[in-house]
Parts: sequence; structure tokens; C-alpha cells
Amino acid sequence: MKPGKPITRAFCIELQQELTIVDARREYFSQEPPRKRFEFLCSSEVCRAQGVKVTGVRYDVKPQDNPTFVAAHFRANPHHQHDLACEWVDDSDGAQEPDVSESPDPQVRLRQARRKLDDNIDVFDPSLKQPLKEPSGAVPTGKAEDRPAAPEPVGQVKEPATPRYSETRTSNLERLVDFYRQARAELSDEDFKQLTLRVAGQGEITLRSYFRHIKYAHEGDNSRVLYGGGLVDDKRYGKGFKFQFYDRLDGKRVTLYVSPAQMQAYRSSRYIEELLSHAAEVKFFTIYALGTLVKSPSGKSFSLELDDLRHLAIILGPAKEEAKPDA
Repeated sequence: MKPGKPITRAFCIELQQELTIVDARREYFSQEPPRKRFEFLCSSEVCRAQGVKVTGVRYDVKPQDNPTFVAAHFRANPHHQHDLACEWVDDSDGAQEPDVSESPDPQVRLRQARRKLDDNIDVFDPSLKQPLKEPSGAVPTGKAEDRPAAPEPVGQVKEPATPRYSETRTSNLERLVDFYRQARAELSDEDFKQLTLRVAGQGEITLRSYFRHIKYAHEGDNSRVLYGGGLVDDKRYGKGFKFQFYDRLDGKRVTLYVSPAQMQAYRSSRYIEELLSHAAEVKFFTIYALGTLVKSPSGKSFSLELDDLRHLAIILGPAKEEAKPDA
């Protein structure tokens, strides 16, 4: 059968573990050149046993702001049929729901809007339970970081009284950023405003409100993803770097500093290095981060401080226009 749901995880043959498309992109660019593309099997064991392949699309392209947004995603291989028991085969009646533009039911409309996207995230848990860097010689677990949502422990967001549609949880900020960027680019303004997200410890809010531009931030913990465009300083601090936002907060400049020690501890530091290597080729970078805004001792600037680089996502800005040859 053909999958009726977006395929959000696949089994990477080369790495022998499940990956999201964001994981695949990070692992691809963490390779030493020349890099090799990966081959993927369906994440469902019944399909994997039958050698059912899926295709990774655009994970070998760095995340960038372009006029035409195309999300990295997995898609079904047209030469392989999935088992009826596959988790991506949708045997519900959802496909028979009325068109978005015709349905008076807001829940139906929301589900239909989500079906347009390559990924669907219902629950974001910003807490990071896995170690920052795997010990040397660690054996891959064979499990993706992101799984369909399970009931939350007591004290966190309670499960709704009725089951949710295709509920998916992630703690991967870059995956959430990709979901946000695609939704903003491809959905109508009305549908985008209706998208909701359950954030562990906060409850349900709109996806749009969970992202806050740096110029609207406030000192301390914002409990939001802060974002904004800017440039990386030409001066490098070993493997570390400093990012300066274009927009100011209360008239004061805002910077984000990543130390050499943080880069050294981060498993995917080579991926960040690869993105930053394009500083001379792009007009700017856009930073998305979960951190704390701290005012400098002099009170003249702010610093966005991160506890973990997994709470940082970097998007390349548009490419600089090539210099025109002299007439």
C-alpha cells in the first residue's frame, strides 16, 4: 500500500538507526567531504523486514531562506509498497473529510491544514534527556530521538480527554523550526494562526506565539524560541563564535556567544562549522534559540545565553548577489 501519512522517520542503512529528516541532514553534513548520501528503509519493522525503501529529499541541502521554500522530507519510493500494518499507512476515514475551504468544523480544518505539511509536531518538550555527546565507541541505539507522543508524567501537560490526531512529540528544536518555517511559508495566514503546539510545562499555545522575535523579547527566560537575523563576527574564538543580531532590544545590541568549550562538547559541531563557513556568501544568518537574555554589567547590551547547543538552530540567509561584470 501507499503511505497516507507524512513519513517523518526512516531507518538509515549506513548508520543502522532511525533518523528524522533533520537528523539525516545533520549527520550528512557532519561527514568529511566528499559526502555520501544515505539509503533509507521504512521505520516500521514489518516493512523493513521486506526491504521497503523510502527516499530522503533535500537533506543534503543546507537550511536556507529562499524565495521558494522546499522542506527536507521523506517520501515513499514509488517502486516499493508498504505493508498494511505500516505506521505510515492511513486506514482511517481522514482522507474522506471535507475540503479545508468547505468545512465548518475548526478541528477538521486544522487536520486538513496539517496534512499539507511534510511533518506534524503536536508536542514540544524543550528538556534534553540525552547526553550532549555520546561516549567514544558508543553503539547506536537504533531509535530515533523523536517518537510518537506517549502519555506525559504526572505534573506535566495532561492528556486531553479525547485522543488527538496523529500526535507526535519532539525535543529537537531544529525539527520544530523546520515545521514552523514550512507552515508559515505554505499555509494561508488564517490556517497558520490556528496551528497549535503543546509545550511541556506550559500547555497548549499557538505555534506562532511560541516563536518570538528578538526585538520583542524581555530580560530573563522568555520560555519561547527567540529568533532574528544578523551576522557572525569575523573574529573567531577558536571553534567558538559570536553572533550579533541586527535588531536591538530597548535600543541595546543583542549578541549570542558560543564558546570553544561548548563547540567541543557538541556532537554536531562540524555541522555548525559547515553552516558558518558560508558567512561570506550569504547576506545574513537567522538564529533560532532557546536561552536566557542577560543584561551586561554596564547595562549597555544583552547577551542571549544557551545552556546547550541543541537549543540552537542556524538558517542561512539569501545568497549575496554575484558581482556584475564590467560593461
